[in-house]
Amino acid sequence: MIAYLILFSFFPSAVNAQDTQDTRGTTKPMVSAQVEALGVDVGYGAQWGLQFIHANEVWAISNGTGVVVAVIDSGSGPNPDLNSNILPGRSIIRGRYIESSSDVDPFGHGTHVAGIIAAQNNNDIGIAGVAPNAKILPIRILDSAGDGTESDLAIAIRYAVDQGVRVINLSLGGKIETTSLITALQYAADRNVLVVAAAGNGGPNSAVTYPAGDDLTLAVTAIDQLLNAPSFTQRGSYIDITAPGVSICSTSRDDTVVDLSRRCAGASEPYITMSGTSMAAAFVSGVAALIISAQPALTAIQVREVILATATDIGELGRDATFGAGLVNVYAIFQALGYFAAAVVFPTVSSLGQVGVESIGSLAQLPTTERLQWFRCNKPGEATLVIPEGCASIAQSQKINYTPNLNDIGFFLRFSSLVPVDGVPEIRFSATTPRVTGIWSRLTAIEIGSKISLTKLIQTPSGGTSSARKISGPCRIIKEEILVAEATGTCVLRLVVAAKKPFGRLSTLTNILILPKI
Repeated sequence: MIAYLILFSFFPSAVNAQDTQDTRGTTKPMVSAQVEALGVDVGYGAQWGLQFIHANEVWAISNGTGVVVAVIDSGSGPNPDLNSNILPGRSIIRGRYIESSSDVDPFGHGTHVAGIIAAQNNNDIGIAGVAPNAKILPIRILDSAGDGTESDLAIAIRYAVDQGVRVINLSLGGKIETTSLITALQYAADRNVLVVAAAGNGGPNSAVTYPAGDDLTLAVTAIDQLLNAPSFTQRGSYIDITAPGVSICSTSRDDTVVDLSRRCAGASEPYITMSGTSMAAAFVSGVAALIISAQPALTAIQVREVILATATDIGELGRDATFGAGLVNVYAIFQALGYFAAAVVFPTVSSLGQVGVESIGSLAQLPTTERLQWFRCNKPGEATLVIPEGCASIAQSQKINYTPNLNDIGFFLRFSSLVPVDGVPEIRFSATTPRVTGIWSRLTAIEIGSKISLTKLIQTPSGGTSSARKISGPCRIIKEEILVAEATGTCVLRLVVAAKKPFGRLSTLTNILILPKI
């Protein structure tokens, strides 16, 4: 029996090679790799995932130097943000080994995954990878349609291990686990190689996918920017950890034409957004590379356990079938490894910035706290020891939790704690929450063909009449009641709730990602 594999990401329909020709030939690319020298990565602002997992906060300690991550996928590159970090690869198709040049990605998936892991940073172009100095060993087992077999995957895992990699990324999977795959995963485990696998995009009712379903892998699922589980994510006890996986900006082949709605690092550059547990797995592989680079003596089991033990709990209390141990947290990992010991620890806040939705403060690793206080601020800011300008304390808010109300709309919140330091009281302020709003979209991503009632889409504590107006994107509103998703892309809406006491008129812009139908 041949067990087939599929990829775990959603591709934009309008990402095509030059014309309809094979861009590995002589077709002139339509994408320029030149950008104005800015001294920073042009697309960094679009990389919400890096900030969510705090990867950038440890780069002064570790950037992946000395670690090789195997990306077993559709190949990787070329892309100017990746080329210096990609090692000569290998293709393994139908059991046959093909040297070097054939590892160039004919499909685009492996290039996107590799960029999340190890795109260069601070080079004036593109994006930054989680581990920007790590090396990528691309092993292509998927054909130009993105199809492959578990037998080739098993061979590729063994090959990667024999090349000395410390991490293997598997952003793919299938419904069957063959004996050859089981033994290959054991081969990796016995030789101290961590295997990270995407948990699957089949939706909540889908069966377990492999290799993520094997206990020898670290199975990764996805969240969106609101810490929600997207509709494509699977459920099950096999899920270990969560990472960003919706609208992820990363590298594409440098000869691709990028659709306007998916560009994320310059108007004409080879970078694009994709979604899926494929992307989430790549984040965790990059995190593993950071850990191993900082402490190479750690075993694969130790790396796995510190990732799980320090995850930020989301969803149900404790480990659950939706998010596993929680959201991977790089700063917490490095704290657990003994770094930042002398750094000042600030309170943190988990908040969506929505009226009526509870915000929760955290005092993890802070000294004994004598007093808590929430503040309302007129501008955003980082954590600080100084009373922030434009902030005022909120009456009767001296608890660990606070629920934003009408008075908070348009403001940012901070959580503070008063702690004794050598006998002297010191106030420590958290970074600000998102700007508090009284209207928001319940969904951030939907499938093509979906018809969503505006009354179910628009969330607000106000009793006013709600409405929506399309600004742009492949969607339409029919009878002023139903949102229809017509094609892949980003639907931009203006959401409005009419004034009704005690609320005034509420309005906000929202982006809804439209994904291919599962």
